[in-house]
Amino acid sequence: MTEEFANLVEALNKQFSAEEAQSLARLLSCSCRADSIIYEDIELDDEIKDDIIMIASEERVLLPMKSIRGSAWEDRVLTFTEGERYHVPRIVRFLVEDAQGCGKWNVDEMLEKALVEAGESNPERMVDYLDHVRLLAPKYDVEVGVMQTISGELGLEIDIHDAIDRFVRCGIMSQCTQKSIHSGFSKYEVNPCLYWKS
Repeated sequence: MTEEFANLVEALNKQFSAEEAQSLARLLSCSCRADSIIYEDIELDDEIKDDIIMIASEERVLLPMKSIRGSAWEDRVLTFTEGERYHVPRIVRFLVEDAQGCGKWNVDEMLEKALVEAGESNPERMVDYLDHVRLLAPKYDVEVGVMQTISGELGLEIDIHDAIDRFVRCGIMSQCTQKSIHSGFSKYEVNPCLYWKS
């Protein structure tokens, strides 16, 4: 076991059982080596492979690339067959690489790094904003109207649509197409891994 792998396991142990943390660390380690990975290249034993991929997909740290209608996470089609391709969202890649070095899940620091890469001019302010959004979205979904209210309460003059576009590109959020249609309000899902214990 390398030090990087041990550090990643240590970070994941705060959120998952020891067995799940080991398997997820193996999955994330091999998945972060390239822009995407195919099913047969995921280095897990056959008896646990599908279960671990499913957990990773539910936690939005590994996403299937096949979709039924668009790019939203909830529209992705998860299958466990040869040739099936998956990818790791940008924010997750930053979190994994950082955890491999320090053994912690440093959400705020990695949010800032991802937002800088996406062209955010005031990343510290936006991380604070996202902290408030996460507090008001304990079940991971949030309406755009709530996000606008939060920005007003914090005295932020931001273009909410530009901000959401950056969040989506970073893998911080994804549109909830079905919930938006049913509720009549535009909703977004916050990546569950941003709620993991650090």
